[in-house]
Amino acid sequence: MQVRRRRREDRLSKLSDATLGRILSFLPAKEAGRASALSSRWRNVYAGVDAITLEQPESPIPDYEDYGSWSYGRPVDPNPKPPFGTTVTAALLARHLVPTAPAPPLRVLRVALNHYRREDASTVDHWVSYALKHAAPAPVGLELDLRLRRVPVCSRPYSLCCASSSRKRSRSTDADEEEEVNSRPRRMSVSDDDESSCWPQYTVPRMLFSSAALRSLSLGPCKLSPPDTISLPSLEALLLVRVTDCERNVQRLVYACPRLADLTLEACGMVTALYLHGNRRLRKLALRCCHSLVVAEVNDKLQTLEYRGAVPDTSLLALRSGGRWKPTSCMIDICGKEVSSEKELAKLGKFLQLLASTKHLHLRSARLGCGMEHDALAKLLPAFTRLLHLELTGLLPHDDGDDGDAAVAAVSRILQHAPNLKVLSLSLDTDPSKEGLHERRSWHDCKDSEFVRAHQLRCNKYEVLAAPAVTIPCLRKRVREINFAHYHGGRAQRTLAKFLLCNAPLLKTLYCGIVRGELWIQDMLRDEIRGWAMNTPENCIFD
Repeated sequence: MQVRRRRREDRLSKLSDATLGRILSFLPAKEAGRASALSSRWRNVYAGVDAITLEQPESPIPDYEDYGSWSYGRPVDPNPKPPFGTTVTAALLARHLVPTAPAPPLRVLRVALNHYRREDASTVDHWVSYALKHAAPAPVGLELDLRLRRVPVCSRPYSLCCASSSRKRSRSTDADEEEEVNSRPRRMSVSDDDESSCWPQYTVPRMLFSSAALRSLSLGPCKLSPPDTISLPSLEALLLVRVTDCERNVQRLVYACPRLADLTLEACGMVTALYLHGNRRLRKLALRCCHSLVVAEVNDKLQTLEYRGAVPDTSLLALRSGGRWKPTSCMIDICGKEVSSEKELAKLGKFLQLLASTKHLHLRSARLGCGMEHDALAKLLPAFTRLLHLELTGLLPHDDGDDGDAAVAAVSRILQHAPNLKVLSLSLDTDPSKEGLHERRSWHDCKDSEFVRAHQLRCNKYEVLAAPAVTIPCLRKRVREINFAHYHGGRAQRTLAKFLLCNAPLLKTLYCGIVRGELWIQDMLRDEIRGWAMNTPENCIFD
């Protein structure tokens, strides 16, 4: 008996070109372009794409093992790839493949370059001109993202003090060392500016500052040089990375955006003061490694704050009206060396008092806990009565001299001040300074074995972990979810994990991301964590 085979029906191809083009808009431009090779039906579908996203791939890593031999170097490719700028231009022009059907208005253009060159200026100008000419009208608008160079945000690496000596040294030594740390940010910011001034600078075309359709703008590194008249009535999100303009130009640009709701500044060393009280719609502010910034005057409607840099003063955020600021989400990232002096800890405690009403708090520093175990923070740490989600990110090395007691004390102290906490997330890491990774200047100075040693599992099942018996009300009555990320299994990390899990009887969700390593160590850590939990959580996830 012959069995009839059902003919599979291609329902996706029955959709209209406009619908298929909108679907492909959510893919990178290269992936969307490959869809034209599926069949003759998809040949002209790319013409309906209204979002283009392209990122320049990194250069291949050369092989230095045969250095000095006659065969050194990669073989010449007979069919080399076209330049990245040509690829972006081709992706824009491919939207006009069908003469009978006009291209849809452009909604998104994201282009990320690795290295901008002076000869690329005219090409980038053509991209900007095309995007503004074919931009979707309001309220959809245009999202323009031009990253012209791949550079780190800050050159200040996270580094720890010696665990045994840093906690026993005198206060005078701490003060002297901290004085040196305080002077370092400005010197580093100046060096960063000097380094960026050596790069070829792209100057933004003036037509960009008079676009009524521009809804989101991300630029950098570049030079703005705005005209006397700036009109961006629809701009809602602005991101500036390593802008070398004077402070006045940045301030004028911000003032000219009446609908601005999201502002991000990264490594803008020329900005010393920022006045945002006139932007009444501003709800999110991110200041990342703007080490020269002294004051940012905001309105009381600001809901989300992200700060990365040295320990901030309370004068960093100022309310012109003198009212009380009530944020809902805050991230404080103390980059650079571990904060351990009483002066800096006291300054951190006073700044955290401004964030007492937040519901989501993320603290990141060189050492996990931001030095909360020190007595200098005991009297200044506020009561986070509305805090529901706490995230702590920092280094917690395997061979910590205090066997994790400092981490337990730091986490305990902040939990004592968060009576209504429900979710606790810890992102753990090892100390890269042990392997000397923070002193490396380029990728070819690092060996693969060093990265492996920095993230390998180390667990001794015969160690006796002494978790202190401390009663914390929020752990006993409120906490429902605990998350561990980058769990390595060192003594300090295991001590902290045991302390938290043995004091959380109402836990419903437990997540633990264990780093890669030998399978038997992963299984042992997995069983150990399950055994510490006072009850069996409904959702127990190990990754």
